[in-house]
Amino acid sequence: MVVWTIIVMLLAFIGIITNILWGMPLKVSFHDIIIFLIALGILIRIRYKTREGEKEKLQKTINELNADKK
Repeated sequence: MVVWTIIVMLLAFIGIITNILWGMPLKVSFHDIIIFLIALGILIRIRYKTREGEKEKLQKTINELNADKK
């Protein structure tokens, strides 16, 4: 999922850059900007959820260790 999101984000970024270099109107690059921002949001959400999952695993390990002590 991360790889595909990065690919989409890079393609949108390339679209933005080419529109700026060729002097296209903003309407043409507006779609690329929207896609870039959506891909960036997805990457941030994936990162947040990954960290949340790591915290859950650590909490589970701590609980198991506490249970073993008792």
